[in-house]
Order: sequence, then C-alpha cells, then structure tokens
Amino acid sequence: MQGRGFSLLELLGVLAVLGVLLALGLPRLSPDRLALEQAAQTLAAQVTRARLEAIRQNAFAGLHLFTEGAGGYALFLDRNENRRYDPGEEIQRVAFGQGDWARVRLDPEKSALGNLPLLFDPRGLPAKPITATLVLRAGNATRKVVVGQQGRARVE
Repeated sequence: MQGRGFSLLELLGVLAVLGVLLALGLPRLSPDRLALEQAAQTLAAQVTRARLEAIRQNAFAGLHLFTEGAGGYALFLDRNENRRYDPGEEIQRVAFGQGDWARVRLDPEKSALGNLPLLFDPRGLPAKPITATLVLRAGNATRKVVVGQQGRARVE
C-alpha cells in the first residue's frame, strides 16, 4: 500500500517558501509604514481639498506647512485676502508626531517646499506655479507627496 501524504522533505520545502514570503512581506505591514502611508495619502487629499475649498468659497485657499518639531500643516481659507496664512484662518490643522501619526515626521531637509503656502486661487489653480515635494518619514521609510504645477498631488 502506498502512502498518500506528503513526505517530510516536501513539507520542509513548503515551510521554507512560506517563511521567505512572510519575511519579505512583514516589513510592509509594520506600524511605521502603515502610519506613513496613511499620513501621505491624507496630505495629498488635503491638497485636493484646498483646491476644492478655493473653488467652493470663491476665495484663495491653501495649505501652510509647519516645519518646527515633527512638522504639520494647516488647511486655511484666506479670509483677509492677503494671500498667506494667518492664525485663525485654518479650517483644519494637523500635527505630525502625535496620536496615530506619532512616528511620522515632515522632513524639511529633503523637502522642496517650493512656494509656500500652497495657495490656490478662486478658480482652483495655483496662485503661482507650484512644484513641491513633501517628504514624510517614519523610521527608515519615506513617502513623497508631489504637488504638480496644476495643483494636483500624488504620492510616490
């Protein structure tokens, strides 16, 4: 009678392949990487939100980046029409280095912050041509949020 199970050598081979796949995939599931990915996607979405607020409110709107500490940003509507951020104009303010994003930092040395604040006119176009690269880091991982000349953001 022949055995219908797997041999010990076959089982060890399958376990070795599974171990290699797990070792390659596990770093992508680390809390640092997940927080970093979420922060980068949220920052890109806030650039889009600033464009839409400018159109909706028929006013200048944008994002002002803060580089002190872990960094952060404020989404603002330019109510006094001076085309820059003033305290009290923010719609939303986000600070890195705390809460869910405790491990995330805005890296001012690697970021080409361009014409800040990232300002959009009432038509949703950048007030000045913008090409900004915002680098977020957590541990040894980095993500870039690139804002193009049309004001659209993408995560790289």
